[in-house]
Amino acid sequence: MDVTVLLPGGFFPRLFSSVTLLRSEGRNVLVDTSGPEQAGALMAALAGQGLGRKDVDTIVTTHLHYDHCGGHLLFPKARYVVSAEDHADTATFMSSYHADLSPEKSTLPALLRVRHDVIKDYYLRSIVREVGRNLEFYDLVRHGDPRFVLLEGRHWVTSEIEVVPTPGHTRGHLSVVAHRGPEHARGPHADLLIAGDALATRGVMGPGGNENGHLAMDARQYQRTRRLLLDRYRFIVPGHDMLVDTAVAAPAAEAAAS
Repeated sequence: MDVTVLLPGGFFPRLFSSVTLLRSEGRNVLVDTSGPEQAGALMAALAGQGLGRKDVDTIVTTHLHYDHCGGHLLFPKARYVVSAEDHADTATFMSSYHADLSPEKSTLPALLRVRHDVIKDYYLRSIVREVGRNLEFYDLVRHGDPRFVLLEGRHWVTSEIEVVPTPGHTRGHLSVVAHRGPEHARGPHADLLIAGDALATRGVMGPGGNENGHLAMDARQYQRTRRLLLDRYRFIVPGHDMLVDTAVAAPAAEAAAS
């Protein structure tokens, strides 16, 4: 198993997710693809690993927010692993998006508010605005494109890559565990977590690190998930940061296990 953080994520004022490459058992798996504006940087980082567009066979999508799936269409041979819940929620939203004929899609923030009662209004407006920058991909969701692999519960991509439900930020949010193999499996810190927005930055990992609850669809579930993950994993790639060793709450040397 090789783990490479291709791109660190960025947080406010401009959101784009981290992208992690997992190479396992002959598979090349990405976790998220960042925002559309990161396409050039993503392809350059991938080329630095000796890989191109057609070499990626699977993209695990932690969730379908615009800042995590902006580069999926760059990879013509990839399947898109996503939770069935998030896929259904996004397909419903996209139907409403196309039904709203107003210039600013003015009804949509209120529609999102129904299920996101604590999220700040500016973030809801940004979700609506940014959908238009990745409309081709979101229409694939709406039309049920066969490239999507819809999950309910845990899923193993290889014997070393496990996709796990981590709800809260969205109903069907997923994270990925890179298992290091039997020789490392003597304790809970042996594995590496690619968290997505279940743990968005290193700032949520320390005492009092609850500030991102206002970005969660279900704030209470988000906090339960946050506590569970921090109890279990030491090395974490957050959704909008770089690899972090939670024992020191600082960037860690890039992980690579073989």
